[in-house]
Amino acid sequence: MWTTLAATLLGAFIATGSSLLIESRRDKRAAVAEWRQARRELYGSFLTELTKVRSELWTISRDNQMADQEREVAARSLFAGCYEQRYQLEVFAPRSVVEPALDYFRSMRRLRDAIGRGLRWEDAERPTHNDAVVQALHATRDAMRLDMRTDAMRTE
Repeated sequence: MWTTLAATLLGAFIATGSSLLIESRRDKRAAVAEWRQARRELYGSFLTELTKVRSELWTISRDNQMADQEREVAARSLFAGCYEQRYQLEVFAPRSVVEPALDYFRSMRRLRDAIGRGLRWEDAERPTHNDAVVQALHATRDAMRLDMRTDAMRTE
């Protein structure tokens, strides 16, 4: 009689323990998937915002009708939205992503300042600014891919 009761209790203990273990693993997988999705969205919005700003800055640099003061105001207002993305990234991304992302952000800020000071598309120093921005973008994108564990590395 006691052996039947002990076997029943042991079976219940094993069943409960395995259910808890399975549920714990399921919760962990769900949390990891949710965190990965949040990083994907954060990384995507950071890159998208800075890419849009880069394109608009180059548009400003091609506008020969725009006054110098208007050019500076336009460049600064375009870049203003990038700060929110930067701060979110600094809070949620690992250091391995934050460091190249900040380099990218700073290269974009230098581009903004140069265009605000009057850099034109046809100026000789434009390729230097463009190369710095593109290199920083590639380093940031590669760091994000490593963090996300995607294997689609740059082919450019």
